[in-house]
Amino acid sequence: MTPHPIFQEVSAGRYAQGLALYAELKVPTPQDERWAGYCLFALGRLLDAKDMLLRAKARGCVEAGLEFTTVLRSLGDMDAAMTEITLLPLDRLAPLEQGYALREKAALLLHNGDLIAAREALERAWSVLGGTHPTSSLVAQTAQLLGYTYHRLGRDAPARHYLNVALQNASGAKGLQPLLTRAQVNLYAGRYDEALQDLTAAEALMSSAPGARAYHAYLQGLLHRSSGRWDAALTAFVSAGGAARLVGETGTEFLAALGMVTVLSFKGQTREARPHLLRASRLCSNAWERAMVDLRQGYWQLLAGDGQACATLERAKQAFEKLHLPREMAWADLHLAEALTAQDADAALVAFRRAAEQSEVLESVAPLLPELRLLPQLTALLAARSAEPDVSTFLLERRQVCADQPLEVHLVTLGTPKLMADGQEIKLRLRRTIELLAYLLLKGSVRRDDILATLWPDDDPQTAKNYFHQANFALKEAAPYLRIAYDRRQERYTLLCEGPTFTWDADLIKRLLSAPDDNDRQRAVSLYTAAFLPDIEADWVREERDTLAFSVMNVGLKLMTQWSAAGEYQKCATLSRRLLRVEPCDETLAEFLVEATLQLEGEVAAQRALKEVALRATQELGWAPDWVDRLNQKVYSLN
Repeated sequence: MTPHPIFQEVSAGRYAQGLALYAELKVPTPQDERWAGYCLFALGRLLDAKDMLLRAKARGCVEAGLEFTTVLRSLGDMDAAMTEITLLPLDRLAPLEQGYALREKAALLLHNGDLIAAREALERAWSVLGGTHPTSSLVAQTAQLLGYTYHRLGRDAPARHYLNVALQNASGAKGLQPLLTRAQVNLYAGRYDEALQDLTAAEALMSSAPGARAYHAYLQGLLHRSSGRWDAALTAFVSAGGAARLVGETGTEFLAALGMVTVLSFKGQTREARPHLLRASRLCSNAWERAMVDLRQGYWQLLAGDGQACATLERAKQAFEKLHLPREMAWADLHLAEALTAQDADAALVAFRRAAEQSEVLESVAPLLPELRLLPQLTALLAARSAEPDVSTFLLERRQVCADQPLEVHLVTLGTPKLMADGQEIKLRLRRTIELLAYLLLKGSVRRDDILATLWPDDDPQTAKNYFHQANFALKEAAPYLRIAYDRRQERYTLLCEGPTFTWDADLIKRLLSAPDDNDRQRAVSLYTAAFLPDIEADWVREERDTLAFSVMNVGLKLMTQWSAAGEYQKCATLSRRLLRVEPCDETLAEFLVEATLQLEGEVAAQRALKEVALRATQELGWAPDWVDRLNQKVYSLN
C-alpha cells in the first residue's frame, strides 16, 4: 500500500510541507484532514488542529481520535482527553495505532501523577510496537515518553536508554521532543553542560516545530535557575509563558508561571510574584499540579513573611507522598528545612536529612540541587554544620556532581579574613585579594584608578596595575564563580557572583542591625565577634571598622538598657561578655556585666567579673582604667 503523502511528511518531521500538500487538495479526505490536523498541532496551532481533527472524526475517520486526544491533552483538557481515548475501539485499530492509543493513555496517566500505571501502559505499547517498522516515528515518541516516565520514577539508566532509542529512530523535527526530554534528564542529573548541548541541538530543529518553543524556553529557564543565573532564568520563563499562552498550551504556561514565582520570590519581589502564583492556581488541572502550586505558594509565603508557610509546605509534601514522587517529596522537605532554619536549626536539619534520604531513592543528590539553589538560609546552615556526618556526606556528593560550583560562598572580614565555599576555606595566592573583594563590595562600582590608589597607594601606577591584574587572576583561578566585571561604558569595576549564594559577614550584620525586630538586632550584635579587617590600617578600612563597631555597640547598649529595665539580666550578662571580647576597654559594657552578675549571682561573683574585665582592659591599655574603682564602689552600693 502506498503511504499517505501527508503522513510521509509527518513521519519525516516536515510539518509545514505536509500542510502545504493538504492546501493543494481540492477535495480532502478524512485521512487527509487527520494528518493535516497533526501538522497543525506540531506547528503549534492547537485550536486549528482541534477543529480539523473534529472534522475528520465527524467524517468517519475513527483513528483521528488519537491525534484529537493529543491535542486535548496539550490544551489542558485532560478529562475530555481521557474520555476520548477510552472510547476508542482498540480491537479495531492496527498495531501501530493500538500502540499510539496506549501511549496517549500513558501520557494522561502520567499527567495525573500515576507513574506506575503510566509505565505499565507504555511497556504494553512498547510490546505492541515491537512488530512495527523500527524507524516508525511512533516508536520514537513512545521511547521518549518511556524515558521521561523512568526519569520521573528516579531511574535514570532506563530513562537514558529509551531516550537514546528515541533519538536513533527519530528524523528531522521528530527528534525535538526526545532532545528536550533528555535535556531535562541531564539537568536533574547535574549534567548542565550536556543539558545545554541538548537544548542547543533542539533549537536547531525549532523552525520545523515551533510548537515546542514554549517548553524549550521553560527548560532554558530551569537551566539558568539551576546555575544561579536569576535574570536569565526570569527572561526565559517569561518567554515560555508568553509562547505557551499564545497557542493555548496550558501545561507549559503553568510551569512557566511557577518558574516566575520562584525567581521573583528569591529576588525579594514577592508582590510581583503573586499574580503569577494566582495564574498557576487557575491553570492547574491535576493532583501533581495542585501540589506544585502548594510547594511554590509555601515558598512565596515564607519569603513574604506569611506564618502559614510550613502548613502549606506540609500539605504539598503529603500530596507528593500520595503520588509516590520521591523527588518532589525531597523538594518539599528542603523548603520545610528553609522555613525552620531561623526558628530551630536542629529541626531544620531533621527536615534536610529526610530530603537527603530521598536522594538515596533517586540514586543521586543531583535532583535536589536546583531546588536547593532557592534556599539561602538552609545553604548557609549546611555550610556552618559541614562537619556533621550527614551534612558532610551530602556536600561531598554535591561537589562530585558540581565540582566547580559550591552552593554558598561566604566572605569573612571580621577577625581572620578568609573566603569560604560550603564551609571550606578557599586558598588564595595573594593576601590582598580579600581586601580587594571587601573594597569592591563596600563601594559597589569603582573606577580602576580609585582601586589602585586605595589598595596600592605606595606603588607607581604601572606596578599597582600589575598587582590588581594579579589579584584578579588569582581570584578567577581559585573561585571562577566570582568575577570582577568591567563596565566599559561607565569605566567601572563591580564584583559579581554567578551561581552560588554569596554572603558577607559585615553586610549581614549591617542588614540585621537595621531590622525592625529586636531578635534580628540581637543576632547582629552576637555575630560581631571581631573587628573588621583588624590587621589592615588603610584609611577606608579604619573608617569602616569604626563605623561598624559604633553601630554594633550602639544597638547592643540599647538592647541591654531595655533588658536591664525589664530585669532580663542573663541576656545582659551574655551580650556584654561577648562584646567585651571585642571592645575590652568599654566602661559601659563592663558596667552592664558587673550589674547583671550582681543581680544574678551576688557580690562575690560581681567582684570576680569586675576583676576579669579590669585585667583584660589593663592588658589592652597598659594601665588600669579609672572606671575600675568606680564600678568596685558601685558593687557595694547596689548590694
